[in-house]
Amino acid sequence: MKSVSTPRRRRALPRKRGRPAGRSNNDGVIADRETLLAAAERLIRKRGPGVSLDAIAIEAGVTKPILYRGVGDRDALVQALALRLTARMAEEMARLAAAAGGPRDSLRRLVGSYLELAAAERHLYLYVTAGGASEDRVRQSLLLADDAAHRFEPGIAAYRAAGGADPTVAPVWSYAFVGALHFVTLWWLRDGALPIDTVAEQITELLWEGMGVRPGKR
Repeated sequence: MKSVSTPRRRRALPRKRGRPAGRSNNDGVIADRETLLAAAERLIRKRGPGVSLDAIAIEAGVTKPILYRGVGDRDALVQALALRLTARMAEEMARLAAAAGGPRDSLRRLVGSYLELAAAERHLYLYVTAGGASEDRVRQSLLLADDAAHRFEPGIAAYRAAGGADPTVAPVWSYAFVGALHFVTLWWLRDGALPIDTVAEQITELLWEGMGVRPGKR
């Protein structure tokens, strides 16, 4: 009677250093979206806003096709990173505004925190505001503006209504506020000509006067 031999199991090759654990049908590697986005942020902070998708894939320890499957193209990456950045900015701005001593102080805190976070995340801020490769430059340019404007809008409307002024200007004014803040931020990041507190106070004064505040009302 012939003996039946058991097929020998193939020994798995050791995983290459830097590649995340896991496997997929195509490439042998699975990298979750959070890991890929964290790697992108890490590399942008380290090397600046000019990094390529190839460099980000290497930083994440994956191939470029895996980066595309997990995140998408450059436009998708810009959008994902913009959402993560705005979430962090919104959390900090809300925390500071909650401790404000009045409407003007709240506005000053919002402006100051925006500048501080843009400075702390300089490369990432420039990466997401520069936009991706998409021809839809308007959508790309509004990635950060939409979220910030939507946070300014209710406060503008409420303050105007409480003072007996027209609250329906809030949508337009909120984008005007963000536009002014964004371009001053870009200028300040480039030149650094004034201390951050001076810039924040001057922007606040401009925006506050534009709110239609009566003299002396703070």
